[in-house]
Amino acid sequence: MAAPPSLSCLLEEPRRLPPPPQDGMDTESEWRDWAELPRDVLLAVLSRLDHIEILMGPDLVCSPWRRAATDEPELWRLIDMRFHYADGFYLNSRKLLQMVRAAMRRSAGRCEAFWGGSYVTERILSLVGNAAPSLKSLRLIECHDIVDLALKLVITKFPMLEELELSNCMHRFPETLEVVGDACPLLKRFRLSQRSFYSECVDDSAAMAIAKMPELRSLQLTANSLTNSGLELILNGCPLLESLDIRSCYHVCMDDEMQAKCARIKTLRHPEDSMDDYDMSFNYKIPRPCWSTEPIEYSMGCQSPY
Repeated sequence: MAAPPSLSCLLEEPRRLPPPPQDGMDTESEWRDWAELPRDVLLAVLSRLDHIEILMGPDLVCSPWRRAATDEPELWRLIDMRFHYADGFYLNSRKLLQMVRAAMRRSAGRCEAFWGGSYVTERILSLVGNAAPSLKSLRLIECHDIVDLALKLVITKFPMLEELELSNCMHRFPETLEVVGDACPLLKRFRLSQRSFYSECVDDSAAMAIAKMPELRSLQLTANSLTNSGLELILNGCPLLESLDIRSCYHVCMDDEMQAKCARIKTLRHPEDSMDDYDMSFNYKIPRPCWSTEPIEYSMGCQSPY
């Protein structure tokens, strides 16, 4: 079995279409020269692919396709490289790094969004920080190799950031959260989600940092360990907040007082609301909130001490 092409081949050596059929050859279907597609049509086709697919496919079709994929920065304004993993010969960490470097080069400094998955390392994050000064959206999902200090250094390079997601990451980012409010004053959407709720941990530090993000409109804190006190800090510090998702944040007790404080929120997901429409993996367990001696299923009528 032939080995797959090298990444340098994928990124640097376009292939040509075969010649059209000669007279007398079987032409049951009309031969079409895909190299002659209008550029706007071609860009519409490419925009339906994610960016790793673009780097691994259209570059190999023909020179016009390669030029469209290479020379059009608009195609690389939003770079979506989620759902890809460094799990073998074809997409190992080194090749994914090369792909991110190629994507950033093609964006010509105009990249406004970078969405990455578990393969994102500190080196890749630093590359994005240096190549995308106008970044408005950064989504990091299951990025277990990124530590707090590295993210803190990079996040300060994105003063135009409007959306930040840190979901299902192994590490916590307390120092990063502390600087986000000042470094990213335009932040409007923040998602800080965990894979599961840890009932023994009570921690309002993230809430204290989020309270310093006054432009927030949307906040998701799935399975966070904040309490009513932390939630109140967020509500007071984020007066423009319209959407709040605190599902599985079982240390929050939505008593009458807290319900009243959340009345201005247009879209509110409660701690006990269903996770059926959640878009990532989540580990269910019966929690014991800090305000209860019983599991949540048996304590919904309790009075919150906060």
